[in-house]
Amino acid sequence: MAKDLPSAIRDRGSSIRNNSDRTAHVHEKRNHADRWVCVTRSGGSLHDLRGYHLNDQTRSLKINRNDCG
Repeated sequence: MAKDLPSAIRDRGSSIRNNSDRTAHVHEKRNHADRWVCVTRSGGSLHDLRGYHLNDQTRSLKINRNDCG
């Protein structure tokens, strides 16, 4: 499953929490382009996106069946 983030949260994220049973790739650009970070499943989180150069710069999300890494 892949989609652009809703406008209410697009380019506003400072942290991510994944409550699904799949991993999530959060991308800098629309349509899953440019830099991305993987968030582990079932409660995985990234508390500060600045270290990934994605603070307030996330635009799309892709849910995966495979593990991060």
